[in-house]
Amino acid sequence: MLLGDMLELNARKTPARDAVIFADAGMRSTYAELADRVRRLANAVCGLASPGDRVALLGENSMPYLECYYGVPSAGTALTMLNYRLHPKEWVWVLNDSESRVLVADRAYAEQILDLRSELPFLEHVVVVGDPLPGALSYEDLLAAASSSLPSSRPDEDDTAWILYTSGTTGRPKGAMLSHRNLVTAITESVVEYTPSPAEQFLHAMPMCHVSGYLIPTNQFRGGTVVVQGAWDPERWMEIVDGYGITSGGFAPVMMNMLLRHPKINEFRLDSLTSMGYGASIMPVEILRETIARFGPIVYAGFGMTELAGNVLTLDKAAHVRAAKGEEHLLAAAGSAMCLADVRVFDEDDRECAPGEVGEIVVQGAQTTTGYFNNPDATQEAYRSDWFHSGDLARRDEEGFFYIVDRKKDMIISGGENVYSTEVENAIYTHPSVAEAAVIGLPHEKWGEAVTAIVVLKVGAAATEEEIIQACRQNLAGYKRPQRVIFTDAIPKNVGGKVLKRELRDAYSGASVQEGSVP
Repeated sequence: MLLGDMLELNARKTPARDAVIFADAGMRSTYAELADRVRRLANAVCGLASPGDRVALLGENSMPYLECYYGVPSAGTALTMLNYRLHPKEWVWVLNDSESRVLVADRAYAEQILDLRSELPFLEHVVVVGDPLPGALSYEDLLAAASSSLPSSRPDEDDTAWILYTSGTTGRPKGAMLSHRNLVTAITESVVEYTPSPAEQFLHAMPMCHVSGYLIPTNQFRGGTVVVQGAWDPERWMEIVDGYGITSGGFAPVMMNMLLRHPKINEFRLDSLTSMGYGASIMPVEILRETIARFGPIVYAGFGMTELAGNVLTLDKAAHVRAAKGEEHLLAAAGSAMCLADVRVFDEDDRECAPGEVGEIVVQGAQTTTGYFNNPDATQEAYRSDWFHSGDLARRDEEGFFYIVDRKKDMIISGGENVYSTEVENAIYTHPSVAEAAVIGLPHEKWGEAVTAIVVLKVGAAATEEEIIQACRQNLAGYKRPQRVIFTDAIPKNVGGKVLKRELRDAYSGASVQEGSVP
């Protein structure tokens, strides 16, 4: 099965049902209408690029963005998604690294790219979404002139459908290639685990350039309606939930934190919700407790990454109910392996760890990336011993639940002891004044690295460095406690809500950490 086959099936079964509603733009499309435009786009792309070429996409959540999800891969080309929040020079880097021949872009971004055309030797066509631009083709004109029949040639299931560049939280982004088989496997697996229904009203509030966008075809696979929000705004999200009778939605933890802190959180009903999924980064335990207290036992988690085309671990509603009834250790779990994924924990010698031992999460299955575009060394490193190495450190318990302890490159080594930043962050969140926290290691002459906490306080709240350290003192061994607390107004994150610890380390690398004993 190809990615586009899912849409075609529903266009035949339920042609008049709404496939998607863009709430902020006031646009909607039935399955029949969406399939027609996707076919036209596929045929238009066939006239601009050859099978296997990369067609880049630069824009914010919109109907054309969704059409590209399906239409570009249906043409046998690889949809290469650019993060609209990057600097234009970073767009140039990705376009050149991917050797993209075609770029589809919102007008504002297309203008910037056209100004940089001399730096883009591979780019042959710029297609503008919106008002015409000199030097660019019109998206709507291309679709209007194209055939509404299925393309004459059909891609192979192992052909690349999407290329998503990794977030770069720890280094230079790499283009993870996801085949039709990868995506269909991840979508099918999520349908089995999350059980969306044809009556679903799923609210997608994440940027569509993020791998979480796979949840859109996941819900459309069952014939449900996807409601898409534009820029994230917690109050607007609550308005959409009540206005459209939203039944389910997905979050990054930072989004949930913003929602819980919103002064109007109790002014909306939000009672149509039956499922709330979270992922993209680790949910602090205290925020998870607050989420369950506000919304009830409708919460579930998914753990995955770009290279896995979606999730491979899930902590279902039943596990959250168990946690609410007293098994609170489950609140810290990322979940157990999903039905089509083989997930294990390996040590540094690629041997499976015993339950309770910390090692790296590795994955086998049909949803793991086919590799990094034009980067065989990175591909070979990721696939040691025929397992995909995630870079996430975790332990597994006897029951099969996985507990993420850190990103491998974010682990702090202080005085020869391993300190997992997630554990320290969870301790910091127990302080009632803390809105956000990120823990990094900064150079220290004596200890090698000093545990350093970057903290954002809640609006109107106050706390001292000593008070934050005291909150950790009540929960952590001495060597794990922060040696310094830095208060700031905001913590940098990528478009998916992950904290950019590399940027924090760069920003604070000159900050002095006083010589002395670990507190």
